[in-house]
Amino acid sequence: MKTQKTSLLILSILLFVSSCPNEGDYTNEPPSVEAASAMEFVSSIKIGWNLGNTMEAHSNLTPGETTWGNPVVTQALMKGVAAQGFGAVRIPVTWGAMIGDAPNYTINESWLSRVAEVAGYAGAAGMKAIINIHHDGADSHYWLSVKTDDLTGEIKTNMDAKFKAVWAQISAKFKNSGNYLLFEGFNELHDGTWGNGSNAQHGRINELNQIFVDTVRAAGGENGDRFLIVHGWVTRPSVTVSSLVIPKDNAKDRIIVGIHFYDPYDFTGSARQNVWGEKALPGNWANEKNVQNTFNSVKAKFIDNGIPVIIGEYGAVNQKGDGFAYRKYYMEYVTRYAVECGLIPFYWDNGGFGYGGEKFGLLKRGDGSPYDSEAAEILALIMKAAKQNYSAESIVSP
Repeated sequence: MKTQKTSLLILSILLFVSSCPNEGDYTNEPPSVEAASAMEFVSSIKIGWNLGNTMEAHSNLTPGETTWGNPVVTQALMKGVAAQGFGAVRIPVTWGAMIGDAPNYTINESWLSRVAEVAGYAGAAGMKAIINIHHDGADSHYWLSVKTDDLTGEIKTNMDAKFKAVWAQISAKFKNSGNYLLFEGFNELHDGTWGNGSNAQHGRINELNQIFVDTVRAAGGENGDRFLIVHGWVTRPSVTVSSLVIPKDNAKDRIIVGIHFYDPYDFTGSARQNVWGEKALPGNWANEKNVQNTFNSVKAKFIDNGIPVIIGEYGAVNQKGDGFAYRKYYMEYVTRYAVECGLIPFYWDNGGFGYGGEKFGLLKRGDGSPYDSEAAEILALIMKAAKQNYSAESIVSP
């Protein structure tokens, strides 16, 4: 028996060595991350980061990694992101013109492999990674549409076929990768109005979520129990709470709900507003009470029923003067209250640096370090809020 055990040990070592990626080869994903439940798996992330305006960047739906001005992604970037304390990276992906014609809808292999390589960088840095279908559904301008006219008939039939084919191919590509990699069915699907949608449109979202789950599971391999993220209409928390139906799933406890949070966009995104909170704007609809009510409702609907939730996108743009002080307050308060409710937030970093609208940039794309001293302050606050135990109500407004 001792000789047999020794032989098995040597064989195991040889197999381990042969399976290790070569130095600099990050297309070999790490092994599965074991977790007893989706809640446990998501909770281990603590806080995530978005590789924004990169793999989803496009020109007329032809995706290109550098099309919107960000540099090519490297392993050094992902190592830096991990070093800052992030536990996961959300990698939005546009597929668009990289999808071939019917009936096969074959995805361009080079693009699919590059997506796999970038996801592998995150895994090799010790983080979890999320990939999705992103701008293919943007405002229902492209093929993944939820406009009322596209909910029935031939358009819907063809859309279903394409949606299934795309997810079948993505799933097949990653069928032997570990469950450090999560799939997200789509991003912010709506009809172009940014309204709350109709019952029929909500039903279509639920139908697409079910197609997504069924298609991934049918691909086999690690996909049999891969963690999957589903969204409600436009990922708006209130509509998600009221209308999202959790898909049926053969795998037990592997579904995660995703929402986005940018309330109020005049402060967080466009910078038309440079203060935030009840002290600065008494009675404003989007003050601290809105944060509490929104996250409490999400917690009651999903988390209290054992279904984990990520805030796949949130953040606030950089502003000068008083605007920066309120940005710090907003980021700490929203992050902390989310974590108190059990939601895991992912900061939206689009690589936009400077001041004003859409300037969400936080980390340098070369090495993942803070862009400047202001970015370092924001980073320190969100890490404190995500990882230390204190009450959001103890945070003092400017």
